[in-house]
Amino acid sequence: MDNEEIKLLLVKYITREADEQETDRIREWVKAHPENEQYFAQLYESWQNMLYLKPEIVDEEKAYHKFLSTLPQETKYRQLYKWSKVAAAVALVGILSVLLVRHYAQNVQSIRVVSVKQGGIKKIVLTDGTLVWLNAGSKLNYNTDFGKKNRTVYLEGEAFFEIAPGKKTIPFIVNTKNYTVRDIGTKFNLKSYSNDSFFETTVVKGEVSVEGNIDNNTREMSRIYVKPRQVLRIYYQQQKEKYTYKPDDQHDLNEIQVLQIDSAKMDKYDGWKEDLLVFDGNTLNEISRVLERRYNVKIIMNDVGLQNIRYYGSFKNIATIDKVLSLIKGNTDIDYTITGNTVTITKETN
Repeated sequence: MDNEEIKLLLVKYITREADEQETDRIREWVKAHPENEQYFAQLYESWQNMLYLKPEIVDEEKAYHKFLSTLPQETKYRQLYKWSKVAAAVALVGILSVLLVRHYAQNVQSIRVVSVKQGGIKKIVLTDGTLVWLNAGSKLNYNTDFGKKNRTVYLEGEAFFEIAPGKKTIPFIVNTKNYTVRDIGTKFNLKSYSNDSFFETTVVKGEVSVEGNIDNNTREMSRIYVKPRQVLRIYYQQQKEKYTYKPDDQHDLNEIQVLQIDSAKMDKYDGWKEDLLVFDGNTLNEISRVLERRYNVKIIMNDVGLQNIRYYGSFKNIATIDKVLSLIKGNTDIDYTITGNTVTITKETN
């Protein structure tokens, strides 16, 4: 690739507009040399930091200086000559940053954001006919021209997608912080909360492919295809929960797990959109995060032993967390107190 082509592809990749072939080419370029990789990582991080600018700040000059201020000084000056030997004109941070800033300024006001507060669930219909259920504490971003030149959305949290048939030349893509999911005509649940220790997608019908984003140490992960009634769970590096008990069907906790599930147990993964909570051997630590989002509370549980207790049970249309915890208490050795929106779970005292 020549220098101009690299610059354009980098901008397209960083702004999530590159197609599958262009993405592969950028990945090859990044892997070709450690300095390419380092340069890309710093450029990408600076772009992400710039996105935290308030939407009303679209002045290109201000955005440009904001972008430059996030770049390491060594990147802008001391390393420029060194990298120019490897990346040539690509290392001209000024040129690329201007392209990125202009892209940001032109598009920041055309992004639609659908968010759901803690304790809520929302159903929306995208312009291509795709149905999306958003779980509590989730956010979905997409461009106003969605469905015309792209069908790409960005998810923070959890959502169930029922994809509408579309042109094969415009694939449906869901970007999350760490992974990209490409739809192959399907219904699937996707879970990517920032405070969870894992990424998870469950396919009900059809198939999806999942690949790691190049900027977050997941680039070496091969593309994984998830088929009907399969669950893909990827634990974030150095963030796995420490379990004290292993189910009979689980011999080890790998970083990447693909599990086949019975259709009768599918509601464990997508029942939330029907106000159903299903816990099938989840730890109280996992359950507490679900309950926090569902009932808009803060749960305090400092005892590690309590955190690792596993619970089996399901709840349908339970209006209060007090009722849920009362039912859990009936089957486990816990006690709890509720003060305002704060719940404290402790060991049961006899």
